[in-house]
Order: sequence, then structure tokens, then C-alpha cells
Amino acid sequence: MHACLQISEILQVIFANVTEVTASGVRPSYTTLYHLVLTCRTFRELALDALWAHIQESYVLVMCLPQDVRSQPGNLISSDLSKMGISTYRSYMAEAGTMRLLRPLVDDDWATFQKYAHRVRSLTFEQYRHRRLHDSAALALLDSHALPSTLPFPLLHELYWYDERDVLLPCLQRCISTTLTRLVIHSECWPSAMVDLLAGVGKTCPKIKEFRCSTPPARACTMLSDIVTCWDDLEILETGAVNAQALKHLASLKQLRELKMLMPEGYNLEPTSPFSVILSVDKISMTAPRVKLLLAFLAPLQLSAKSAELNIKTTPNAVDLHHLLSYITENFRSNGLESLNIGVARPTYLVDHALFDLTAPTLRRLQAFAGLTNLNLSSMHISITDDEILDLVSAWPQMRYLHLDTNFGWGVTRLGVTFLGLAGVLERCPKLCSLGINLDTTAPKNSPFLTQRQYTGITSEQVVDLRVGYAECNDVEAIGNILTGMCPNLSYIHSTCPANYSTRPPNPGLEDISTRNAWSKGAGTWKRVNNFIIQRRKEQLTRQWVYTGRF
Repeated sequence: MHACLQISEILQVIFANVTEVTASGVRPSYTTLYHLVLTCRTFRELALDALWAHIQESYVLVMCLPQDVRSQPGNLISSDLSKMGISTYRSYMAEAGTMRLLRPLVDDDWATFQKYAHRVRSLTFEQYRHRRLHDSAALALLDSHALPSTLPFPLLHELYWYDERDVLLPCLQRCISTTLTRLVIHSECWPSAMVDLLAGVGKTCPKIKEFRCSTPPARACTMLSDIVTCWDDLEILETGAVNAQALKHLASLKQLRELKMLMPEGYNLEPTSPFSVILSVDKISMTAPRVKLLLAFLAPLQLSAKSAELNIKTTPNAVDLHHLLSYITENFRSNGLESLNIGVARPTYLVDHALFDLTAPTLRRLQAFAGLTNLNLSSMHISITDDEILDLVSAWPQMRYLHLDTNFGWGVTRLGVTFLGLAGVLERCPKLCSLGINLDTTAPKNSPFLTQRQYTGITSEQVVDLRVGYAECNDVEAIGNILTGMCPNLSYIHSTCPANYSTRPPNPGLEDISTRNAWSKGAGTWKRVNNFIIQRRKEQLTRQWVYTGRF
């Protein structure tokens, strides 16, 4: 026999089925819930809980106070605008658009604020340039001696802190509590007070499941290593590089599924005795200034991941990249990796392009990962022929996104993959949706690809996105016909801007206008190809409708 439900419990079930509260908003809408609060006493409390569960802009905190307590955003009339310079206008709007408190809060105001604050489950302090809550108002609410000793948000589970103003650090401290399960800190500036404040987070917030801390400085890494070891329920972690003890702790966490680490400039590995750990996550991301530092940090790790992203902030040479790919094939479990993204910085000047040239024999190491569905090497300098790319992709029948050397031109002219090679790639990767290669369109005039009025070769209806690198386009109609035949659902073509490299450090104030103009002309030509393909598709759909009566 089932237990009887109370009226309040029945209402909660009904309300839970007609509303959905997430970090991105509330369904049906905030407006609907607001009117529900005003018109339906039965659902008033439940609607208020939903309205205040996720506060995505900090100024909302003062909206519960009486109108005589808070300011309203200022308005300018046209005569005022004409008297202001642009800098004065921007300064005025920045101040006029922020909410302030017009008088000190009294006991009734505090009671009102607490009545709503206890409903808050998620709170976001937005970036300074987007702020709508004035410093003084935030401090009055959250760092006031008039506020009772209890926490301002006793049921807060998620805190997102993007505000970089040092003056508001006391507010951050007041929001950190034992109830937090998700804490996101984003700050380009890390004053010592911020480091000191976060040093206690590990013990203060023992229930943390997700912690994200972007762009920490090298001096904060020791502190971050210490707090990480306090959390046994971590599922998602984004932080600076951590020490051996923290790595061993992370390896012991069965729930950990996403790991992202940054090795800041100036970071040095702590001396430690040799150790080895097996780290198993769904997604791993590592960023380092140089390949050698990244490899030194990763050396003790045996990694099992579905997705891996490695970013190098400088331009590694071919030798460094060879070592990096060697590590990946030796230390990543080959039967689990599905997505691999390696990003490197573009050099500002070059002495010898061959120093950065990644060749097919080196890339073949990645064939060990037969389950790859996404491979992004678009920022690398790759030399590859038709035969080499066909041999390479034959190991990846599940590939859906493949991008090789198409982010930017390297200031060197060389042949790429021809239409014949492109057709072979489509044949070997039948699930391919997005492809980026340096396409060689300079086929002989008697080539069947250019002489046939209608392409009759291999086709792929899956491909919708094609990046052609720095390919030439001398015949819009011929190339358009080929690509329409190969990829009938192609909707986007992108060409790469060639870099204006020099053999010596360039003057950042100068730019080769001829190079820029040449690229603009080439990009415009490929835009015409894109439009040609779209027009052809419209014509095909129209004919299909005429003959069959349906699309």
C-alpha cells in the first residue's frame, strides 16, 4: 500500500514536471514564473524558489529590496548626449548602468534580503566590464557587519566568480561555504590576497565535485596542489599544474572524468623521486609554454582517455613534435582514445620552414589509435601527398572530423592533396563530416576532374564543412562542379590567410599589403565557389520537387 502524499508534496511533484531549472535559464520562463508568483498563492513559494535558484547576474541580488533602497539605471536625453565626448559618455554609462544602494539597510531590509537569499542555489559574479552591481552595493550586502553571522547564501551549491576587482574579494570569501559542490574562479590577475583566500578552500568546501580555476600563476600551483588533495568526490578539475602527491590523489579518484591543467610560464617541476601513476578520465587537456615542459610533466603518467587536447603556447620544431607524438602513442591507451587535438602557436618569423615540417612517417604513429573519430592538427606545418594521406586515413574508418594544417598559411608554396586524394579520403572515411586539408586544385587541363561536365566518382553526403587551406581557385565553375559531386551536402568552405613571414623578427607595425590583398581576392573566389554549390543544391531540390512532389 502506498503512503499518502501531503498536499505540499503533490504540489512539488506537479511543479517539478512543469518547470526545469538549469544553469542556462528556467523553463517555461522567468516572466511566466514571476506572474505565477503574483497571481497564484498555491505555487508562490515554489515559483520563488525556481526564480531565485540560479542568479546569473549579481545585480539581481538587490532587486528584492524596496525601490527606495536601490537606484535605477540612469537615462540620458539627446541634448545630454550632444554635450558629451565619447570617453565621458562611456564612463557615464558604465556608472549609470550599475545598481547602487541609496541608503543604509535597516532590519526590515535585511529580513527581506535573507528571505530571498536562502533560495539561491547558484550565483554568478560576472566580468567587471559587464557588471551591473556597483562595488559599494556588493560590499554592503555581502561584507557588511550588519549582516548576521550566518552565511548570506546557506544553500548555495554553485559559485561562478568572473569578477577581477580586488575590492570584492571579501564578497568572494563570504560566498565560499561548506555547501558548495561547484566552484569556478576566473581571473587574469592573481593578487596575493586571492592566493591566500583560496588556500583554505580545500577544507572549507569538502563536498566539491567540480573546481575550475583558469590562468593561475606559477606561484599559485603549490597552493592548488594542496587543496586538490582535500577533495575525494572530484568529477571535473581545471587548475594549474599540480605536484606528484596531487597527481597520485587524482589517479585514485574513480569519479574523476574531466581534467584540465595549465603549466604557467615560470612553472618549474618540483624535484621528486621517480613515480608512475595510471590516470583514467573521459577528457584530458594540458597546456604548456613548451613541449619539453609538457613532456616532463606527463612522463610519470599512463593515460586512458576518450578525448585529449594538448596545447603548446610556443612553436615547437619538428623534433619536439616527433617526441610529443611518440609520447602519445606510448603512454595513451590505444583502445580508448577517440578525439585528439594538438594546438601549437604560429611562429612570428621563420629561418627554415623544414624545421617545423611534420611529415607522414611521424604522423603514422597515430594509426595506433584505430578508434579515432576526431583528429585536429590544423595548427601544424604538415607535408603530405595523396598516397601518404590515403595510407594514413585507412586506419581510421570511424573518423568524423579530420583537420590537418589549415589554420594558417606558413608562407611557403607547395602541393597538397589533389582531388583524387580527396576522393580517396572520402572513400576510406565514410562517416566524415568535416575535413581540413591543403587542397591542390592545380590539376592538368586535360584531367578528367576538370573535363567531365558532371562528376561521377566517389561521393559523401556526410561532409558539410571543408577547409581547403591555402588552395588556389582558378576556375570557380569547374571546382564547384567537382565539390558538388563529391560532397552534395557541402555548406561551408573556408580558405586560409597566408602568413607574411620574414627571416628576421618583423616590425609589428608593418604589414605586407600585397599579401593581404592576395588572400582577400582568393577568399572571395572561394566564397563564389561556396555560393555556386549552394545555388546548385537549390536547383537540385527544385527539380526533385517538380518530379516527385517532395524534397
